[in-house]
Amino acid sequence: MAFWGIELVAGEPITYVYEKSRGRLRISKATLGIGLSEGRSVVQCKVGNMSPILLCSLRPRTKESCSMDVEFKEDEDVVFEVIGPTTTNVHLSGFYLARSTHGEIRINDQSEFDEAEINGNIRTLASGLIIADLEKGQHPSTMIAIPGSKVSVSCIGQLKSNGYIFESIISNAPFYFRLGAGEVIAGWEIGINGIFIGSA
Repeated sequence: MAFWGIELVAGEPITYVYEKSRGRLRISKATLGIGLSEGRSVVQCKVGNMSPILLCSLRPRTKESCSMDVEFKEDEDVVFEVIGPTTTNVHLSGFYLARSTHGEIRINDQSEFDEAEINGNIRTLASGLIIADLEKGQHPSTMIAIPGSKVSVSCIGQLKSNGYIFESIISNAPFYFRLGAGEVIAGWEIGINGIFIGSA
């Protein structure tokens, strides 16, 4: 996963060109730039020949940033534009969900999961990684962990060969990280991707 960001200036559209090697683009935030803008600024995008879609509306001193979760699965060019005062600039930020660099784990690539051997609550992936769902989350929502989500975990690190516990984050405060950002080991990135809130 890699960071992505652009600065949009009112009246100056920017075209994002899809590159398969970088993966799909997910935009997570729009922030009004520092400047003398007055009035409302609207960020829109247009994919291929489709009609423009309004992503967010920003206003100085009232709503200067907007969180979003917009993923572009299309392989067509996307044109981003700010509509508003000519002194307006808006910063869009996000990340690519996967890259096809050799040897890098692609957490959104389902091929490894498709090849998994499933035995009850245990999945053994083609890479040898074993994912055991010990307890399915009973959270009333149906939220699942996806790349870009901030997740918290409590865990015990234990060697399978002799049972030696080398790490324990059970009695301490949970460990927080952003899934898919490369902040933790690859086993966590793959194993936590797609689980329900409260699962063990």
